[in-house]
Amino acid sequence: MESIQWFLLGVLFTLCVFGFAYASVRVKSPWYAWAALIGGAFLVMFGIAWAGSSFIEGMPTSGALGLTLFTGPGIIAMTLAYRYWVAPGLKAD
Repeated sequence: MESIQWFLLGVLFTLCVFGFAYASVRVKSPWYAWAALIGGAFLVMFGIAWAGSSFIEGMPTSGALGLTLFTGPGIIAMTLAYRYWVAPGLKAD
């Protein structure tokens, strides 16, 4: 079960890298937008890994806390970076 989790996290990481590479060609964004997007993606993947490992080990409370503390701020950071720095660059094209 844990092997499937790490495989899916690897697939998610690869998709994020390809998505960021495509976006970097399509949109000119400031460095802090990329920092927020990459940091947010890292937090989301870390939170998913934390929760998955905790659920496999039988500690669902720790998994829920990991999702809340790591994935939540990551999603917020990526959403704000996209809304205020990436999306205006898409409309300019």
